[in-house]
Amino acid sequence: MDIKKILSAVVNSTGLVRTSEALAREQYRSLSNHVPVLYCIVIINCLFMAFAIRGSAGMLLTFSLPAIAAPVMLIRLWVWRRRSNNPTEIEIAKVRKLLWGNVISATIVALLLGNWAVAIMYSAPKEYFAYIPLFVILSMIACAYCLKALPAATYTVMVTVTTYVSIAMIMTEDTKLIGITANIILVAGLITYMVGTEFEQLRHLVDSRSIMVEQRADARRLANCDPLTDMPNRRAFLDALYARKRNAPTTAVSVIMIDMNGFKPINDTYGHAAGDLLLVSMGKCLTDVVGDTGVVARLGGDEFAVLFTNGEEAEWAYKQAQLMIYEIHKPIMLQQHEIRMGAAFGIAHKSQMPDDPMELMQNADVALYKAKQNKFSAICMFEAKMAESVRRRTLIEQALSDENQMGQIDLHFQPIFALADGEHIGFEALARWEHPELGTISPTEFVGAAERNGLATKLTIHLFRQAVEVANKWDDGKRLSFNISGSGLGASHLDTIIPIIMKSEKFDPSRLSIEVTETALLRDTAAAQKILSRLQSIGVRIALDDFGAGYASIGYLQEMHFDDIKLDGSLISNIVTNAKSRELLIGVLHLCKAVGADVTAEMVETTDQLELLKTLPITNIQGYLVGKPVPAEDTLRPEPAKQLLRNKLFGQ
Repeated sequence: MDIKKILSAVVNSTGLVRTSEALAREQYRSLSNHVPVLYCIVIINCLFMAFAIRGSAGMLLTFSLPAIAAPVMLIRLWVWRRRSNNPTEIEIAKVRKLLWGNVISATIVALLLGNWAVAIMYSAPKEYFAYIPLFVILSMIACAYCLKALPAATYTVMVTVTTYVSIAMIMTEDTKLIGITANIILVAGLITYMVGTEFEQLRHLVDSRSIMVEQRADARRLANCDPLTDMPNRRAFLDALYARKRNAPTTAVSVIMIDMNGFKPINDTYGHAAGDLLLVSMGKCLTDVVGDTGVVARLGGDEFAVLFTNGEEAEWAYKQAQLMIYEIHKPIMLQQHEIRMGAAFGIAHKSQMPDDPMELMQNADVALYKAKQNKFSAICMFEAKMAESVRRRTLIEQALSDENQMGQIDLHFQPIFALADGEHIGFEALARWEHPELGTISPTEFVGAAERNGLATKLTIHLFRQAVEVANKWDDGKRLSFNISGSGLGASHLDTIIPIIMKSEKFDPSRLSIEVTETALLRDTAAAQKILSRLQSIGVRIALDDFGAGYASIGYLQEMHFDDIKLDGSLISNIVTNAKSRELLIGVLHLCKAVGADVTAEMVETTDQLELLKTLPITNIQGYLVGKPVPAEDTLRPEPAKQLLRNKLFGQ
């Protein structure tokens, strides 16, 4: 028998020592609700007993305790009512002091009750003795219920009153009273055990709740924090931008987009760990300069953004950018080599917040593009005359408005494989546009133009019909993954249009997977959720795309049901060489497991990555290692060389 363990268990069971702050506050909250009730019960109990035995003992003795206890307890009730019942508003030291005060108060009350009961027993005739056990049992039950959050107080009352009364009843040598005494002791023991058990359940409940609070706080932090630099991420930056619109729409505002120059060569030369160090260092430089005058965020890769919220003019923002460049230029030691970094800064300034806050980011992007044409470092302030890219955007928007030109957009298809056995399960449709005058137009350009021009739904329908026509020619029921853009989701009737197209093309909904990014959900979350839920109801799978791309979609994992989660390539790129990246990936996979979704890893480019991914709970893979995007006609051709490659990679 381990005496130390027994003593430790007894001490812990009192609820006074070795309790966490959260448990102490919960004890106080419970007592705040129940102690006033206990006082009322004690007053009523004493008064009824006094009236029941009146005339059998002296009036002074009979009504002495009620006369003293009632006013004192009423005053205590008044004090309890005036005191804040919210334990979070009271310092923890005071909370603990109040808990000890309750134990002392309970001891005093117990002594008074015990002495009063014994005194009455020896003063009243035997026919009144039965009232004493009744009084004791009722007091114990009331104590057990009202003070169960603080076992020390319960134990004090139970032991004191039970001991006093039991000794007195045993000394009467009355066999009936001795039998009742045994009953009281047994009941007291059982109640004590129940109080201890209840308190342990309370302790476990509070501990579990504390863990949940910490996990939620971690989830909120992850949702708004870049895991590498511990800075705000894209989502947090967008929240700050829109908050600025709501809170100060008429004051001056500046946004700076920042991109590191020469980061990729350094990353390739010195390794990803060195690259991570550079990103952390740059984030610290920017944050130190900006201080509390704005918000600095890492948007992803080597791109950062600054939102100045103090209403200063454009010249001030320009000077701040100069200070940032000065800090970034300071030498950094990497593997015993001194390097100096450069960066491009694009500044957009408005005398007041525009109707669409994203206009600031777009203008800053235009200015950044101009600044990046410099070989090392430059600062460029957005001007209306500078934006050839804006002209290009306009031309793209005009081209999209022409059905014939929109018809030039076609699809390439990138294969997706099951990680377990290398089975080819489907293709992801990727839009491509080779314009006869504008040249190659990236999906980012024409999708963004379609969204701005209100043509996102029309473009989506055009591409989806094309994708279904191709997918219908695949054998073995291979799955089609299709991306839906931001405004193309929330402001559309795709939940009606997509089923109509599938029905007309006789395409099985279970073969379709709709991929959406968090940006597609940000515009109108309620509408997006409604559309996606309706598609799921007919058998379409819904995938959350680019999970981990500079911001985290943890909130949407809680609010919406996803069949698949596609990990962004940034989570995969350096898992082989960077232990922190592996741990982060494992943490993300735990989140995915919690929501019961299949997981697809994108941008798998090396065999080392593949071998590592095989050890993790990942369902599917996609990337240049196992298949590049190909034209539609190539999806119908046999690929013996690629099949041999897959056999080699997957050990078949």
